[in-house]
Amino acid sequence: MTKKILLFFLFILILNFSEAQVCPTNSSAPKVLLAGDSWAQYMWDDGTHNSVFDRFGQADKDMISQSLGSNPGAGYTGTEYAISGSEAREWADRVNYPWIDNVINEITNNPTIETVVLSIGGNDILAGKSDGGFYKDMDLDTPGSQAALFNTIKNNTFVIINDILAVHPNVEIVISSYDYPNFNTGFFCFLFACPKRDDLSRDPTNDLITDAELNQMMITVETERISWLALEPQLKYDNAIGLSHYYYGDGISAAFTLPLPEQVPPFSATFFGGNENRPSIRSNFRNAIDPIHLNAAAYRYKIIHQTLNTFMPKFRSLSATSTTIFSSGNTQDGWTTGTTTGTNTVRVGDASATQQYKGILNFDTSALPDDAVVDSVSLYVIRNNSNQSNPFTSGALGTAMLDVKTGTFGTVAIENTDFSEAADAINAGCFHGTVSANGNALRIDLNASGLAAINRTGNTQFRLSFPNANANADYIDFNTGDAILDTNLSTVGLAEYMNNAKPFLDINYTTPLSTSTFNTSEEKIVLYPNPVKATFALKGLQNTNYTVQIITQQGQLVKTVNSYNTGEAVSISELNNGLYFVKVSSALGSQSLMLVKSE
Repeated sequence: MTKKILLFFLFILILNFSEAQVCPTNSSAPKVLLAGDSWAQYMWDDGTHNSVFDRFGQADKDMISQSLGSNPGAGYTGTEYAISGSEAREWADRVNYPWIDNVINEITNNPTIETVVLSIGGNDILAGKSDGGFYKDMDLDTPGSQAALFNTIKNNTFVIINDILAVHPNVEIVISSYDYPNFNTGFFCFLFACPKRDDLSRDPTNDLITDAELNQMMITVETERISWLALEPQLKYDNAIGLSHYYYGDGISAAFTLPLPEQVPPFSATFFGGNENRPSIRSNFRNAIDPIHLNAAAYRYKIIHQTLNTFMPKFRSLSATSTTIFSSGNTQDGWTTGTTTGTNTVRVGDASATQQYKGILNFDTSALPDDAVVDSVSLYVIRNNSNQSNPFTSGALGTAMLDVKTGTFGTVAIENTDFSEAADAINAGCFHGTVSANGNALRIDLNASGLAAINRTGNTQFRLSFPNANANADYIDFNTGDAILDTNLSTVGLAEYMNNAKPFLDINYTTPLSTSTFNTSEEKIVLYPNPVKATFALKGLQNTNYTVQIITQQGQLVKTVNSYNTGEAVSISELNNGLYFVKVSSALGSQSLMLVKSE
């Protein structure tokens, strides 16, 4: 009876895995929300995030926000939450300011949101001596006042964080950093920069805060904020201190010669980039008067790095069992018109009303396990050239199509017959991306028929085309598997993220669980107790070189124990009640046991 129950559950599990994911439509869904102060407001008003997502092949992911160009003060009841001039202390006052409620309501109304980017606290610092903010040597007036200010900002910011997570516990919150200011605004200094520099000084007549000290103020602020990461696992940090120096130089050192800010945790004591002794250059700012806010081009680099470090790892959605495969290149990637071929680029579009270009890509997918159940596949290609209008956005040639061949259309090399050779899956993917500029990526998510055509024992070929042609030569060229990463550090996109400019497949797959694949009969593994309340152990193992994995019915890996010893207790107190599979692996093979968690 026990064996029949196990086989039944295994059958259901395999059946669920076999139901291929249906490719979503080309419509986009909100994934990121931008909230906070004027840095959030300007970045949203510039409209850069979504164009950057498009560049990375993620045009179906949206950033959303609602902005106000000035702070309306207490009692305002509008729905915005990217508010110029707003402070953390205002946000924490939910009685008089609606900002937290507005964020919570926006996420509630858009449940696909996964990440909140929060830019807050800068105005609490810049409030200066006159309004309870930071100023140079403030501890000489009141010992401990600087630490007290930072603690107040932290407490107010965590009101925002905790209140959002109390309602939406699964979102990540990214603390968005600032960059070095530049208060040297020349003739216009009297309008804001000079009075504010005075207000940030204890003794502006005799000891005015310097550019280097302003930078150190920012570094100190960001050091404090980095320390918050240890307090909340859903909290992330976007480090842009010195990023403008890296891309533009500091007025003395050239672009790309100063250090890039550290991009991923753990952050060291020297996490900042650029030259901490010099301000960001004046041309990086929004206007001649502004000492704080970057222009759209400089903010774009900040957003690119948010995408590189925070958004892309989430957007790609790679599972515990996944692989990335790059295309073959050489004579196996290219294009054909049916009468002519080329292998220097993958061309898609038309040459005239009677001639179409169809792009061909070859991938050796034999590295997949023979029994792999392919759950999702995304094909990425990067644009390198275009001619006349863009058929992916104009619609002049119809809707782009992807065909998939299990094996090869003819021989593995590009040939004219690839143009019309029968495919195993027709119109097998959803296209995401405008490819409106060189370096922009196009992502194609395979539908059920496309997933079924992936070859586990050899090559899989893809054919990209449009159904129509017209009198104009409208085409886009994409990289082949021979592409190399360019050395232009100012253009950052998917190729730089992957450190590779070739077309590639992201393949998520699972393998059916086996009730016994050990190739020896000497080991009879027993899991006890079962059902399990909090801990279980295994006995009957012959050595200590085992890996124990706990897997849900849906195939999600939820826990791994390496170098397991027989009889060692494994805690699963953190798991929900239900049925799990325990996969025990060694060099001899693997065996899967059923476990019931029941407190």
